[in-house]
Amino acid sequence: KTPINGKNLTFIRWSKMIFLIIFLATIGIMMQTSFAGFPDKTIRLIVPWKAGGGTDTIARGFVGAFADAAGVDVVISNVVGGAGSKGVIQVQQSKNDGYTLLLNGTDTIIGLNTFKKMPFTADSFEYVGGMYTTPTYVLANKKRGYTSLSDAIEKSKKRPGELIAGVAAKYNAHDVMAHAINGYAGAKFRIVAFGGGANLKKAVLGNEIDICIIHAPVALAAVKEGILDVIGTGGSLQNITYGPAKNMKTLNDLNIPAEIGVTRGLYAPKGTPKAGMEKLSQIMEKAAKSEKFNKFGNNFGFSPVWLTGKEFRALHDDGMGQYADIKAKFMSK
Repeated sequence: KTPINGKNLTFIRWSKMIFLIIFLATIGIMMQTSFAGFPDKTIRLIVPWKAGGGTDTIARGFVGAFADAAGVDVVISNVVGGAGSKGVIQVQQSKNDGYTLLLNGTDTIIGLNTFKKMPFTADSFEYVGGMYTTPTYVLANKKRGYTSLSDAIEKSKKRPGELIAGVAAKYNAHDVMAHAINGYAGAKFRIVAFGGGANLKKAVLGNEIDICIIHAPVALAAVKEGILDVIGTGGSLQNITYGPAKNMKTLNDLNIPAEIGVTRGLYAPKGTPKAGMEKLSQIMEKAAKSEKFNKFGNNFGFSPVWLTGKEFRALHDDGMGQYADIKAKFMSK
């Protein structure tokens, strides 16, 4: 029996290391090759909200351009529940082959992780890119007679807990903005979550609530028809396609130090191979810049944008800081 001396042991170690390197390189080549023809079957986009809300409307405006760029069918599935978390978790747990993606706004992952312990974080996904950025604005039914957000705030102070500020869901941008208004401006709105943008939109159109805090440009058609008024905004409306709203006062103009908005984009399950992410990014960029999606965006209220996956991911880090600050000041009781 040949004894294992130092030279033999070193040789064995190097052999194992070389074998591992070759093995990993082979796996990498195989993964790259497997995406050479990607995509070659239907892609599924999960929207974690009911049909009819802002994110769903944008998804349906985007899906045609995305399908054209991908060269395959693309379907939307509305997976609703848990303030958006049900659909997010479903994508998180999906196979990381590039065929199941999450189409959602940045505020869901930011908000849920700021206020609750979730089975996912911002690091639980790969980021394909962003394509639609808008501020969160404040609407009121014209029958309420509010001339501005300041007017509504002053009236809420005279009737503490009676005036309703409707938001789509707890822990999202709408909810954070409502608490910032109450906290910084001393408003006394009763904040009520409606389980999604579709329900919230219905409530403000039906004059069931005093103010509606929702992502622009949801319900802009009703604003143009004179049914609703835009009375405030969490960020600049200079890029909105509806002229009368462009110079609306922001929260900062009212001495409320917050800038609230959302970017919709695509997320992939963690571990989706680099080759697949590169293909998805190329497809998404083409769709975001397409004439078809730009026509939808301008008709809906804002021109689309294109943010790389890295830029889209960075928005989550920025948002976490602002949400945590507002939570600590006004939402921890």
